[in-house]
This record gives sequence, C-alpha cells and structure tokens, in this order.
Amino acid sequence: MTHEHTNSWYLIKRLMKSYLAKHKSRIITAVFCMLIVSATTAGITYMVKPMLDEVFIAGKKSYLMWVPIIILGLFLFKTFATYIQGYYMEYVGQKLVADLQFDLFKHTMNQDLTFFQTHTTSGLSSRFLFDLQRLKGAVSQTISGTLRDFTSVIGLVGVMFVQEPLLALISLTLLPLAAVPILRFGKRMRRYSTGSQSETGRLSAILKEAFGYNRQVKIYSMEHYENARAKEAIDNVFSYTVKSARVRAIASPMMELLGGVSIALIVAYGGHRVLDGNITPGAFFSFLTALMMLYRPIKGIANINNVLQDGLAAAERTFALMDEPNKVTEKDGATALKVTKGDLHFKAVGLTYGDGTEALKSFALHVPAGKTVALVGSSGAGKSSVLNMIPRFFDPTSGDITIDGTSTQDVTLKSLRKHIALVTQDIAIFDDTVHNNIAYGAENARREDVIKAAKMAAAHEFVQTLDEGYDTVLGEEGFKLSGGQKQRIAIARAMIKNAPILLLDEATSSLDSESEQKVQDALSSLSKGRTTLVVAHRLSTIKDADQIHVMKHGQIVESGTHEELMKKKGTYTDLQNLQGHAS
Repeated sequence: MTHEHTNSWYLIKRLMKSYLAKHKSRIITAVFCMLIVSATTAGITYMVKPMLDEVFIAGKKSYLMWVPIIILGLFLFKTFATYIQGYYMEYVGQKLVADLQFDLFKHTMNQDLTFFQTHTTSGLSSRFLFDLQRLKGAVSQTISGTLRDFTSVIGLVGVMFVQEPLLALISLTLLPLAAVPILRFGKRMRRYSTGSQSETGRLSAILKEAFGYNRQVKIYSMEHYENARAKEAIDNVFSYTVKSARVRAIASPMMELLGGVSIALIVAYGGHRVLDGNITPGAFFSFLTALMMLYRPIKGIANINNVLQDGLAAAERTFALMDEPNKVTEKDGATALKVTKGDLHFKAVGLTYGDGTEALKSFALHVPAGKTVALVGSSGAGKSSVLNMIPRFFDPTSGDITIDGTSTQDVTLKSLRKHIALVTQDIAIFDDTVHNNIAYGAENARREDVIKAAKMAAAHEFVQTLDEGYDTVLGEEGFKLSGGQKQRIAIARAMIKNAPILLLDEATSSLDSESEQKVQDALSSLSKGRTTLVVAHRLSTIKDADQIHVMKHGQIVESGTHEELMKKKGTYTDLQNLQGHAS
C-alpha cells in the first residue's frame, strides 16, 4: 500500500472528484436545506427573548398570538428541510457505494489469475460488503453532519453575539481546547478501523473454509483447530471494535465536560448581569438556550472525525485494491485475432511466478493445426501452466506464444479467448438453470443447440430426470449434481462454443467409467478438425492423441505417440505402470 493511499486528503479528493462530483446538484440542494435547518434553529432560540420579555414579563397579549405562529412556522420549515437533506445525502451515500462496488467489480474481473491467487474470495467479498458500507455511512454522515453542524454552530453563535457579545466571547474560549484531543482520537480511530476491517476479512475466510470443508474438518477431527482459528479472529475483531468504541465514547463526555464548565461560568456571570439590570431576562435565556443547543452540533463535529476516519480506512483498502495493476494487458493497437488453421507454437517460453517459483524453462511446443496433443507428467510438472498461458490467464516472463504465426500478445483478449474453449478439473457451475449453464458465453444459443451439446457430452439423459429439466436451477456450485454430472455440463458448455482451439485440463477426471467412455467419444468427435491440447492424469484417456509430451520440472523430457513412448520404456512407461496400465 502506497503512502498516497494512506493520505487522508488524497482519499477525500479522490472520492470527491471521481464519485461525489456527479451528484453536485443533489449535494447543493442538501446544503441549501442544511442552511435552512441552521437558520430556523437559530431563529427558534432567538424567539425565546420576545417570548419571555414581551409575553411573560411585559404581558403583551398581541405577542402571545404571533410568537407561537412564528415558532410553528420555523419548525415546519426545519422539518421539511431536514427531510430533503436527509434523503438526498442518503441517496448520495448509497449511490457512492453502488458506483464503487461496480468499479471495484469491473477492475477485479479484469485481473489476471495471479490476482485471485493473492486475494482470497472471502477477503474480496469483505471489501465489497463490509468496507464499502462503512464508507457509505462515513460519506453521508460527514457531508450532512459537517455542514449541518457547522452551519448550526454559526447560526447559534450569531444569536449569542446578538444577545450578549461579552458572554459569547467567554463561553467560546474553551472550544479551541477541544480540537487537540479530537484530532488525536481521530488518528487512533483510523488505525483501529483499518485493523477491524482487515480482521473481518480474515474471519470471513476462516468461516468459508470451516463451513465449506466441514467433512474434511470432521474426518480429521480438527474441530479444535478451527475453533482456535475462529476464536483468534473473533477476538481480534472484538479487540479492534472495543478500542474504536472507547475512542468514540471518550469524545462525548469530554465535550459534555467542556459544555458543563461553559454553562456554569455563564450562569454565574450572566445571572449577575441580569440582576444588575445590564441585560433582560429574555435576552439572557435566549443566549443560554443558544449555548445549550450549541452542545449538540459541537458534539456532532467532535464525532464526525471518528466517523470520517472509519470511512477513510475503508476507502484506503478499497482504492489500494482498485489500483493494483493488471499484469495481463492489451498492447496499444492490438488487433482482432483471425484463426485460419489454429497452428499453436510455444517458442522458448519461460514462466516465473511472483513468489519466484519457476514453472517453465525455455519451453518449446508445437500443436499442429487440427491435431490432438497431450501433456502428461506428475503434479507440479507445469502442464496446467502451459494451458493457462494460451488464453493469457498468465503471460510468459520470456519467449512467445503464437497462433497461426500471430503472437497472442499482439491481439485483443476478447478475440483471443473467443477462439478458445476450455474445460478444467475445477468445475464451474453457476446458480442458474441447466440451459443457462450450458449456454454460458453463447448468449443467442437456442434450446435445440443446448440439447445437442448436452447429448454430445452425455448429459442429456440425466438432465431429463431433473425436476424441471433444462430449466432446473442447479443451486450454489451445482449442489444438486454429482461430480460427474457437473463435469458433463462443463463439457457441453465447451462444445456449444464450437471454438477452433480446444483446451482440456483433466476434463474427464470426475467421470465414472461409463460416462467417461461416452464423453471420450464426444470429445474425439469434437476435436476433429480442431487444435486440441489435453492435460491428462488418466493416461488411458489420451492413448489416441496424435502426439504425447511427457513433462518434468517445466520441460518436455519425452515425446511420441502412445506406442512409441511405451517402446522407450522411460518416464511415460513408469507413469503407465503406476496407474496399473502396464502393456
């Protein structure tokens, strides 16, 4: 996190320029209404003087008729203005959150895979749901509270000076003393709020894992470990929250003490001036009313800094995330990829991850157009890294990848990915209908297209047994389906895309033997005429590949057809024997 992101003025200016400026008319209207609220508040306190002096002391009945009418009118104006400014500021605050959430979502969705490996899903969700709601409260309360309270202070102080200038000067001497602790408490509030938001995100991640992996927790009897992790996070959130509450709580009694000292001095001194006949009782009580009403807006101003620091802590975390650069970007002038054959080349490609792990070293691979090439090897050999670089989920740290002689880094991301279909071992099933899951990415797909793809993926039969067939909503992560059924939905999704380049990463790993054979037949049919790169763990699924490459430590160590590799009796044969497929 840069120093700029922790600078309060930078955060405030960025919020104003990027998100608040577009609501200028509503904010101006709200400010105008706040001025009305302040003016009417000051007017109500001023009316104490004629009410006492002219009605109760002088006994003028004519004043008794119009003074209540004026007071009622002032309250009506104040009520209407309070409603308008309250609604507009809530609108601005909520719209700020909505705009920030969408901007943050867009930025996050455009990030490369490294970003999602660095940030947990729960941590990202916490930014969207918890941090930004704090920011909304800070924005609406700070703008409306600051302006309303400051203008109220000005109006009430004005009444005090009109009624008794000397008393006003005496009562205001203690106010500057309040600024020192308020600023000091604000810095603490910012620190505690940042810690609280960070720990809330950590707690969210722990809860997601503990609840989502509850079977693993139970089978390994790790309830005590998860309890300890959760307790630590909950205690940390509690600790930061309590510290924040202590800071907020101390500001109020401090202002009450200062207010009590002021009022005591004024009553003692002002009472003598009334008894000596220097001021009227009405003027003194009007002044005293203004002074006592001054307590609430000053207390509000004291608390605003705490609210502001809470919101700026959320803004700090949000903007730091939004400003993380995307490592996979398009070049200026990138053109649309046109695939004529689908010839795929890796030319001396190197890939090193951010933590220094070297996944590929001068990796060279040719996948001829229309052919099926398989990559095999033990876990960590670099097979999936090869697949992930073709659609530019990662970019190579050296070398180049070309399709039909065109570098993937010279074309637009959308056109590149349009020509690639991908099925992975990590099955993505959305909380949507079967139809929409299969047609994901093919917005204009007709029902007959979806059914055809499902039949090719051996999914049609089980889809028909679902309560509502293709209109069945599958639930979160497709909880209504078995692992093999999820995989067949994912394969149908790739089939309906009908892309010239097909990437299969353990695409049949979750299938039973019967379904696997059906899907293998479908994939063989689908791959005809298409450039297909397969990453496989089950070697039985890639025996018919045109070329098989055995990978080890980020490099190819053996190549050939299944028969050729078996004759070499090398690494490939060892892998076959480990799986119980010795020939």
